Amino acid sequence: MIVASTASFLAQFNHRNINILQKLGYEVHVAANFTHYGTLSGKSNQRFIDWLYEKDVIVHNLSIERGFGKLTDNINAVGQLNKLMKRENFEFIHVHTPIASVLGRLAAWKNKVPVVYTAHGFHFSKTSPLINWVTYPIEWLLSFVTYQLIVINQEDYNLAKKHLHAKRLDYQAGVGVNYSLLNEQEPSEKQQSLAYMQEKFNLPSDAKIIVSVGELSRRKNHRVVIEALHQLNRPNLHYIIAGKGPLLDKLTTLAIELHVRDQVHFLKYTTNIRRLNLSADVAVLPSLREGLSRAGLEAIRDGVYLIGSDIRGIRDYILNEEVGVTFKPRDSQQLAGLLEDALDNPRMTLSDRSILQLMTYDRKNIDQQMEQVYQRMGTIHANRLRDIVG
Repeated sequence: MIVASTASFLAQFNHRNINILQKLGYEVHVAANFTHYGTLSGKSNQRFIDWLYEKDVIVHNLSIERGFGKLTDNINAVGQLNKLMKRENFEFIHVHTPIASVLGRLAAWKNKVPVVYTAHGFHFSKTSPLINWVTYPIEWLLSFVTYQLIVINQEDYNLAKKHLHAKRLDYQAGVGVNYSLLNEQEPSEKQQSLAYMQEKFNLPSDAKIIVSVGELSRRKNHRVVIEALHQLNRPNLHYIIAGKGPLLDKLTTLAIELHVRDQVHFLKYTTNIRRLNLSADVAVLPSLREGLSRAGLEAIRDGVYLIGSDIRGIRDYILNEEVGVTFKPRDSQQLAGLLEDALDNPRMTLSDRSILQLMTYDRKNIDQQMEQVYQRMGTIHANRLRDIVG
């Protein structure tokens, strides 16, 4: 069973894990909140549910909440998971997201079910505020009941290796991106993508386009790009943000206050990230915290120069100035300077050496590693059965 807080997380990051498990012969269950489904659109959530049923995946709707949510809902979710584990003979569970990983591991510990935990970026890191470190004791305790811990950036790997106690620790370079597309930006596809965005947002023919992908939240920090846009004072610059979230009104108000409202455009949720990237002159990933952001990897895949926050989970793959540059995520003045330089001096193409290094993040590589993890968990289950019989 794969457990996460929201359906959107399962949809965005676990399609291929489900396929791998079924390829290995498993009956697959998923458990998440399908009612408050997260950052998906309603149509996308329904399409994902339809896909699950077409694949004969068994769906469990949990009362789990993102973040700390409502305590009673999360307590109920533990009870739901506990009942599931008593009723079903799970060989193992694979947990994701902070709260779901805690609740899932508690229920698994009670029912003696082995756990794979993919930490998509610990809340605590070198650049995190001190308050985030209150989650460290919880991770430390639950690491004793985690069989397999998977981390997705080097900073988390070093911390887990030194301080946590999972029986096995592996590094995987995120969830994987299709990097076979890395050098396949056809001129016609780029032109069509640009024409689409120009028509959709009524952009002038000489527009320079900056793009960001990420929910409209404080953590994704889109406001720093809007502030940089104001400082640049170049009316032909247009900033397109793909994502939905609670800060839409605040970001709109900020753009009005800084007199750049006509240059800031909200695409909301989209499944066609490649079309967005192919229309762009530069991509900005301004997050305050990431595990290993797929948005940045997709921008690089689509041939876009990336300006990203100097934090773990982004600087991991900004390998050199061919790929992009980093900035202090609260420094709009530094970002404005980097944007101006990138727009006035566009990069040509990536070298073969950079492309080879980026293949670490290719989904074929990640899927191969994930299949090995699942095979190992199957071996553990077989050994447990043999011990019981013996």
